[in-house]
Amino acid sequence: MRTIINRYVISMLAATLFVGMANAATVAWRKTPINVDLVVGVEQMVILPQDGAVGLPPELSNTNVFRTLVTGGTAYWTALEPFDPKRIKVRLDSGEFILFDVAARVEKSPPANMDPLQLVLSDTGPRGEASAARAGGAAQSPATLFELIRYAAQELYSPARLVAPVPGVRPVPVGLQGNLTALYDQGRHKGLVVQPHKAWAADGLYVTAFIVTNEHSHRMILDNRKVRHSTSARRNGVAPHFVASTFFETELEPRGRPGNRTTLFIVTDQPIRSVVRGI
Repeated sequence: MRTIINRYVISMLAATLFVGMANAATVAWRKTPINVDLVVGVEQMVILPQDGAVGLPPELSNTNVFRTLVTGGTAYWTALEPFDPKRIKVRLDSGEFILFDVAARVEKSPPANMDPLQLVLSDTGPRGEASAARAGGAAQSPATLFELIRYAAQELYSPARLVAPVPGVRPVPVGLQGNLTALYDQGRHKGLVVQPHKAWAADGLYVTAFIVTNEHSHRMILDNRKVRHSTSARRNGVAPHFVASTFFETELEPRGRPGNRTTLFIVTDQPIRSVVRGI
């Protein structure tokens, strides 16, 4: 029964990613403007192949109409008023421009959130790495964010015979030790123990598993939004190299009871020891 539950939880991990990428639609930039339809008041996440700067037309430069934020290679767009399609230019760090035709509409019952839009360059892989096919050799698709997390979860929770190999995934040193309780915003209560366990890497992504134990005398409901990248951070999970986080299970039983332990997976684009600061 436990194996069945674990398989189900593993398959649902992507749905609880901090970055909300479970239903991300992938679009390739092929020199044709990409259409983005916004819903007024609902933030749209656009995951870029690399970091960049957003150029707005005059009509969208008014922050009472449109708001934009770019951090860690991801753009966050929110329309505050409806508007007809407008051209937005994003200049990547490589110097390449990507064009978007963005429009906004009002809905009587707007969704709580929009599915993220993941952008890839037409001749590159999901993380912007040059395709091996361009060099004339056979190319294997690099591991995606979800494949890396799923692999890590299977390594920890599934029988070895059920762990499917993922090309390019390799174990790496964690480089951290001790109780890193500050990785989770507990407020005034400090009964959650967070210990680094194992780490894996593939194609420029690193996933680190932390064992989380509830030492409180009461049950706890964990929230991805409270995962920190720094002990002194006022905002959580916003470091440029912080990609995503997810808990294997979010409900923890009190101290001393079965079910008072779970795993926190944090994905970064650098080794975790160089991303988590102030520990």
